[in-house]
Amino acid sequence: MVTFIPTAFIVRHGERLDHIDKSWQPQDLSLGIWDPPITQRGMLQAEKTGSTLMNLMQNQYKMDVNTVDIVLYTSPFQRCIDTSIGIIRGLDQRKNPPTLRIDLGLGEWMCERFFDSVSCSASQLIARQHEKLARQQAYTYSMMAKNQQSDAMLPPLKIDYAYTSDFVEFDYPERYTDMIHRFEDTRLHCMKAASKPNTVVIFVTHAVGANALLDSFRNKVTIPLESHYCSISCVRHYSKHANNSTNSFDLNSSDQSDEDEQAIINSSSKQKWIIEFAMSDSHLES
Repeated sequence: MVTFIPTAFIVRHGERLDHIDKSWQPQDLSLGIWDPPITQRGMLQAEKTGSTLMNLMQNQYKMDVNTVDIVLYTSPFQRCIDTSIGIIRGLDQRKNPPTLRIDLGLGEWMCERFFDSVSCSASQLIARQHEKLARQQAYTYSMMAKNQQSDAMLPPLKIDYAYTSDFVEFDYPERYTDMIHRFEDTRLHCMKAASKPNTVVIFVTHAVGANALLDSFRNKVTIPLESHYCSISCVRHYSKHANNSTNSFDLNSSDQSDEDEQAIINSSSKQKWIIEFAMSDSHLES
């Protein structure tokens, strides 16, 4: 059951380096997959997104942010992991640091339009990302022991190295319908793995993935929405006992409608979700 999770956020990754620097090439050409990081601007976008999410949880949804468990599920691609770290930095949760989990099911659509070739296994990619995070953690602890600061230090967080995805290997080239099913299965797997009271789930993924996750919550396929860097979508589990004030927030939504909400409320499905707002990047405008 996943009904314990009242709130889930979906975030697209920040500005990616290869879209700004067209000459970018990976330092290690043997990695076997195209995996660019985000830019410095992308990191600032992610940090601002984290602070916006904290503001929503604390002021809009009246959560006790000192006790709430925040679990981030991220795509294994570098731009999403970078974004997750920026979000965690922006959340600034020192008393109860968020948990970070890498899930292959949230990865990019593995189509030939996005990848010329894939010559590494998914397990190799995830192992490489875990190793990189472990080195960053070791560096952070070393700097803390010296009472020194560095931009390369990780924010307070818990990395769940033991977490395993429902998917263990790339499907390349991947059909669109298979990608849609992958995100549906992954959403259910992630929500079940985090099914404790007082938990908030944050999915960090790609533009196609953000749309696929929204459709999974809707339980229907819709026309994809435009997704800008670090755009936020918020999904709330409907309860007839819920305070209506928690369902009134509008972050310049591109997807909020009375019809959508009423359709979900009237649905006979056991899982009733309201998309409060979708693909909003208004928090980055100022």
